[in-house]
Amino acid sequence: ATTTTAATTTITTTATSTTSTTSTTSTTSAITTITTTTAIVVTPSTATCSSTVATSCTTTTSIVSTCQSYEVSWNGHCYYLDGSSGSCATGYSLATNAILTCISTLFAGRTYATTISGNCCVWTADTYECYGLASNCNSAGPFTSGPTLGG
Repeated sequence: ATTTTAATTTITTTATSTTSTTSTTSTTSAITTITTTTAIVVTPSTATCSSTVATSCTTTTSIVSTCQSYEVSWNGHCYYLDGSSGSCATGYSLATNAILTCISTLFAGRTYATTISGNCCVWTADTYECYGLASNCNSAGPFTSGPTLGG
């Protein structure tokens, strides 16, 4: 399926990075924590859904993000499904089909973030929508299973 402007489930991601610095002088001591939220930059793919490109699902970080109950934590980022037609919450961006390959089953037991989908396809940053919700399509959830390839 190709990307469409119809109401589509959106998968988005965000990362929270925390930087801590400690400075000490002979008279004062201060600890400052700065937390910033930035969208993850992903490279969209034009690979078709029948492509046999292997996706490595090995995490590259030991950081576990603290995510909302409707989100999935993977590789230091939070991911959610929403029926927002591709609109992401501030600080989030569309993920790729490759990421969805790694985390789709983790959505079992989760719900939509804010809006129930009006379409069973999962909108990603890629050219093609390869995943869809076979169960709980256009219903509130919780999802009995995550998105499936060709679903």
